[in-house]
Amino acid sequence: MNAYGRASPWPQARPYARRAIQEALEGGFTAEELDGVLGELDPTELVPPYRDEDVPGYARRAAGEIMVRYLRS
Repeated sequence: MNAYGRASPWPQARPYARRAIQEALEGGFTAEELDGVLGELDPTELVPPYRDEDVPGYARRAAGEIMVRYLRS
């Protein structure tokens, strides 16, 4: 399951997804804004982690990508 209770595309994605959501919320997103950008997607589906990318680095990058998508919408 992902951070929203949906099945994750790969089992190790959960820590990445949870940290990306946390980073986005700490960066100023409301839960509603984040839901508006992600829709039914898991953060790892919207912004896939790079091979061997650590969780904190991924979370910062994913939160930035989510912000860009929010601003473009």
